[in-house]
Amino acid sequence: MCSFDKEKNKIVVVHYGNVMLYPPVLSLLENLLHNNYKVVLISGNTKKLPKVITDSDIKLIDIEIINSRHIIMRVKRRFGIGGQYKRALINVMEEGDIVWTTTDSTVRAINKVLLNYKHVMQLMELDSFFPLFDGAKFLKFDLSLYAKVAWKTVVPEINRAYIQKVQWKLNRVPAVLPNKPYYLEPDEMTEDVQKAITELEKDPRKKIMYLGVMSVDRNLVPFAKAVEKLGENYCLCALGSVPEGQKEQFDAFLENHSQVKYLGFFNPPNHLHFLKSAYIGLLPYSTDFSSVFISPLNVLYCAPNKIYEYAGYGVPMLGTDIMGLKQPFEKYNIGVCCADLSPETVVNGIRRIEMDYSNMKQNCRAFYDDTNLDSIVYSIIQE
Repeated sequence: MCSFDKEKNKIVVVHYGNVMLYPPVLSLLENLLHNNYKVVLISGNTKKLPKVITDSDIKLIDIEIINSRHIIMRVKRRFGIGGQYKRALINVMEEGDIVWTTTDSTVRAINKVLLNYKHVMQLMELDSFFPLFDGAKFLKFDLSLYAKVAWKTVVPEINRAYIQKVQWKLNRVPAVLPNKPYYLEPDEMTEDVQKAITELEKDPRKKIMYLGVMSVDRNLVPFAKAVEKLGENYCLCALGSVPEGQKEQFDAFLENHSQVKYLGFFNPPNHLHFLKSAYIGLLPYSTDFSSVFISPLNVLYCAPNKIYEYAGYGVPMLGTDIMGLKQPFEKYNIGVCCADLSPETVVNGIRRIEMDYSNMKQNCRAFYDDTNLDSIVYSIIQE
């Protein structure tokens, strides 16, 4: 197949749902635009995109977002909104163009329309299967069918690539595009960010910081207990969204742990402003979490964009004992994995970081610089 001609053809990036909740998609857009590709984005909440994207030569097609769990709204989201994505894609695609889907739910929404195009199928999760409808446990949508016929398949981590190849019997190993931010410079501070930063800077304590969703597969409790054992010179700062249905549980967590500060949710890349105040970055993956369709290997071979965000700001890391963290932590000496989640073990992990803090801080940048996103994306498109 002929190489992609970026002077004549465009890349249509399709992300089903709220694009602002997926920093790796923002990174992809920034990469493509910086390298002068013609880009169209079909997604939701595009008005909130960072200025570095909106100020570029990009065509934005905004699709309605429906968050309600009501059965009627779920049906509308599945069929009505899905139909809008299909029609928008058909209207913009021309001969030679590439459609780049970013998630499993995006493939499900567009489904057979994708079979007509040169398709780059990017996956954020390692799926055992994917439900035909949200919440369905037995009706399956065959993602592997689309991976087998896609022009390219892309995953964020090398072990996942080989697992996905074997699991879906693919002809070749998927390309690996790590979840690294393309830019580390956040937008100018908005008033709400400035207010939160000012409040944070008034606090003299060492800030052990977690950036990410406050979901059940991110267990902050052991780390909160460890911070309490460390004493009054430390605090745990949490920054991110609280999923629908988990607010009550999270509020109880905050009430039970006075040394935890919840800073709120700020649209990427504004969350990066807070890393200048971070002492240690948390990656609290829970291996006890189970999902109907996501493989249990997904968490073991995690591919967090946070590891690059922490590293880019020179913040050593503390995480759970899983291979996705253990491999880069040990190879680059940028963090410590806790063998178990007892408060004593977590405290010991923090102390180990503190003993080698200066070296780890320097090593973080070396880790960050070791991934060249430009060359990876170029090879996906052109080779």
